[in-house]
Amino acid sequence: MAGFSVDTHLLRELGELLVGRDSTAILELIKNAYDADATEVILHASDLGSSDALLRVVDNGNGMTHARFEAAFLRIAGRDKEGAVRRSPIYGRRYTGQKGIGRLAAHKLAASLKVVSVPRPAVAANSSEGVHALLDWDLIEEQDTLDELSEGLYTERLPHTASTPSGTLIELQRLRSRWTERQLSIFVSELKTSQPPDALADPGWVPGTIFGTNLISAPLIRDVYPDDPGFCLNLSGDLDTGDDLWDKASENFEWLVEIDALGDTVRYQVAPLASYAKRESAARAYYFEKSDPAKERPRFQARIFTNPNSSTRRGPLAGFVRSNAGVRVYLEGFRVLPYGEHGDDWLGVDRDYRSGPRFYTIDVDQELSDDLESDRREALSATGNIGYFGAVFLTEERSGGLKSLVNREGFIPNATFEALVDLVRTGVNLSVRVRRAVANQIAERERRAAEAQAAQAAQADSAQQQQPQSHAEVAGVGDEPFTPPQHPPSTSASGSNTPPSAVLLPTSAEVTAKVAINEAHRVAEAIRASTLPYLDAASLEKLTAGFTIATAELDRLRTLQPDLRVLASVGLQLGAFVHDVNGMLGQASTIKQLLEPLLYDQMLGKAQAQRIRRVARALDELMHSLARQSSYLTDVLVTDPRRRRSRLRIKDRLAVVQRLLHGQLARLNVAIEDALDYESVTPPMFPAEVGVLLTNLLTNAVKNAGSPGRVRVESAALGRRGLTLLVHNTGVAVDLDEAERWFLPFESTTTEVNEVLGQGLGLGLPITRALVEDYRGTIRFVEASPGFATSIRVDLPDPQER
Repeated sequence: MAGFSVDTHLLRELGELLVGRDSTAILELIKNAYDADATEVILHASDLGSSDALLRVVDNGNGMTHARFEAAFLRIAGRDKEGAVRRSPIYGRRYTGQKGIGRLAAHKLAASLKVVSVPRPAVAANSSEGVHALLDWDLIEEQDTLDELSEGLYTERLPHTASTPSGTLIELQRLRSRWTERQLSIFVSELKTSQPPDALADPGWVPGTIFGTNLISAPLIRDVYPDDPGFCLNLSGDLDTGDDLWDKASENFEWLVEIDALGDTVRYQVAPLASYAKRESAARAYYFEKSDPAKERPRFQARIFTNPNSSTRRGPLAGFVRSNAGVRVYLEGFRVLPYGEHGDDWLGVDRDYRSGPRFYTIDVDQELSDDLESDRREALSATGNIGYFGAVFLTEERSGGLKSLVNREGFIPNATFEALVDLVRTGVNLSVRVRRAVANQIAERERRAAEAQAAQAAQADSAQQQQPQSHAEVAGVGDEPFTPPQHPPSTSASGSNTPPSAVLLPTSAEVTAKVAINEAHRVAEAIRASTLPYLDAASLEKLTAGFTIATAELDRLRTLQPDLRVLASVGLQLGAFVHDVNGMLGQASTIKQLLEPLLYDQMLGKAQAQRIRRVARALDELMHSLARQSSYLTDVLVTDPRRRRSRLRIKDRLAVVQRLLHGQLARLNVAIEDALDYESVTPPMFPAEVGVLLTNLLTNAVKNAGSPGRVRVESAALGRRGLTLLVHNTGVAVDLDEAERWFLPFESTTTEVNEVLGQGLGLGLPITRALVEDYRGTIRFVEASPGFATSIRVDLPDPQER
């Protein structure tokens, strides 16, 4: 009777399909040990960069009999872990493997496999004999079918001895590739994070102690019997890379987000770490909850630490952040890649950090949740994925409809997965709201402290002024500008004097203004009492009103302080970006040089040659784009004290910006019309300042010009040597009655992310106005020129005419 036969190459094909990366392959072998009730697995590696490389996996689990090895290990996609009760026999662990692909994982990594296994007597059914087996995958693949092997597979029975402990040894030799240091580093990092660290799994981890009581006393990480002693993975040899640095990193953690979604009610707690609460008295725990009884959603728990200031670029913990930042997902205690690894954005945190809303819509039960003052700009306190260090704990039984992808990396993006994303992201958003609210409380406390300081200063000054004065002395108040009383430098908590330069400008100016107000009130009272009848009381009341207005303006400036911090951080990041752009330009140039010899290789087929030419053209475009960016940004950022302000031909500076925007203009089908007078020059300015001015005006115009669209740039004389600049664009019109709002920080008409034109953060026009006002100029939207939707006018007067 006819039947199927299985080609030996199926092993290689299935290995590539079902096992995505090397760490996943090894993890399948480790999961097999876990399923066999092992309490410890030792993974050893040696000489991974040479031809003598070796990988060894040793466990103390149930082991295998010779019969089970043949019936289970040698059966592809076996069903031995299927059935009504998918639990291990000793500790009742939910099986983590279900496709029988452990041996395929071994095939992916190495050409030779050695197995030595001794069964646990309590588990072995009818035989206590172990097994010793050797598999040579290369020899096996040289043969036609798997059911007619004549060589490449050797097995023998191992007699049972009471002194031999149970367990399994799997040894991989003749690895299929030599690992570089980078590959080894990635491999070790993925293995080290294959199980949750104590910092996330154990609420009793001392550095992570919170101020208050944990919402989750012991997270449900694995579904096992109560007497399960646990599971430990130890790395040795080339894989032993020392400390994991969690204790050191904890010094910068501020908050812990806990999510308990095991029941029909999802509970959240955002609590400060005890170390942070000790530094900041305004920090306390906040509780939230929402009802979500949907049966299809996953039931899980999560613990997430926050560190808004973490970096993958600077500091001794940069490598740790790169390897451990993000919110990871663990199923039965084993990590599900790629969630949470560097560059993965499964929660959309990085996306919203770059271009998301400023205010979150969060669905919680207000009556059962703690009151929290909301801020319409709360997302300004958000951070990217590198600011979170967390774990989501799932078990097989409570995972709902989550289904693994075929290569064991990630879940199918169905409704259950979307529910998981939504619930975890809610916890992240709540942490941002809490941090923003606490930051606002701190700012309010500092404001009140400044007011109290001002009042004390005024009271002290008033006491000094109670001494009798002659009319001439009092009259001097109106004859010369008011000079605030001199106070000694403030003293910090440590007792050291703080220099005046360390005092915040808004606070310092606010104190001075309020002292002046009190002084004006005092003199006005003296006039009303007729002690100074010859002074004009109305004038002094006007003086008082003027200082009151000044104080109100200083209050407004103080509210902008968080925005200014964001602008400062953008500037720092831009400096790092320029360095990266130059690095990418060098790499692209190197790749092009490596490809050039292939363009003339006669051995290549026509299709291959075409592909290489397309790659070379793409590299040329990339290099030109990077060169434009690098040239422009270097010009903007360089601060050379030898460079002086000078009168710059505006037409030349426009050409520089046009080169920068060339690719985007073509893609958006927008034309820039240069109607500038050739002789038009700026007042004395730095080249970088003119570049920033034109770039911000043109990118704003191009983004709103429509497609196809036009942007026109004109100039005119202002006075004898000043400059008026006009930029017109088609497309979106600006309502002149509301035009001033677009000069406020973070007010933007665009939301789309564009790598050249910006991200719609609303920073371009505020920066431009600040620059123009530094030169006593003005910038404003004006009535649109005929044929255009919007016009903006910049006046830059000559210094001698101001």
